[in-house]
Amino acid sequence: MDIKNESDFEKASDRADEIFGAKAGTPEYDELQILLKAIKNYEIDFIKMLKENS
Repeated sequence: MDIKNESDFEKASDRADEIFGAKAGTPEYDELQILLKAIKNYEIDFIKMLKENS
């Protein structure tokens, strides 16, 4: 999953909040892991962009 903009980021964050307590071995847990990785990658890219533009 790639987060390409602020709208995608908000949707991913909201969904991660909804399923945050998911138990390991469930589809929700797998989804949460994917969402958290995508959110982290987006934040890293966003910070890089801010540094490059400052």
